[in-house]
Amino acid sequence: MKWIAVMLGLAFSASVQATPTLAGDKIDAYMYRTVDTGRGIGRISGFGLDSGYEVRDGVADLKKYSTMYTLNVDGDKFELDFLNTWALADGIVLRLVDLNFSGGALLKSLSIDTNLAGYKVTLGDDSVELRLGGLRGNKDSYFSAHFNVAAPAAVPEPASIALFGVGLLAAGAVTRRRKRK
Repeated sequence: MKWIAVMLGLAFSASVQATPTLAGDKIDAYMYRTVDTGRGIGRISGFGLDSGYEVRDGVADLKKYSTMYTLNVDGDKFELDFLNTWALADGIVLRLVDLNFSGGALLKSLSIDTNLAGYKVTLGDDSVELRLGGLRGNKDSYFSAHFNVAAPAAVPEPASIALFGVGLLAAGAVTRRRKRK
């Protein structure tokens, strides 16, 4: 019976996936300002964040934007570290998009650690918008958020299904043998 349990364990362990990560993914990171142009809300981009961002774990992808802050996006989190006294005009939004987690996982929530008050977060399946407009801070201000993702339901590989089937047949054969005795 032990070998049946081992075979069943092998069948299910083959379909276990690693923790989803952004490491190696190319995302877009940018700040923009929503403004009322008199003809509706428009967006003014800029603030030094206007190109792709390749995610690497650690500080290899730490980027400094102007003299205001640094941004570091890791496989499982992102961090803003402010460098000086600052104030942001109304409508300023930091946006991270094209968050393609490994294994097809989708963003579900953030676990946030910050000393900022008054920010707002909007999440999509593959995006984060951090509304910072109207906030003030200093060099001790920070914002850190861990990505909480939901992996899609694991679908066993064909080899795993075949191995599981062999295990069931073997269990049936052992049961049948015992009934004969």
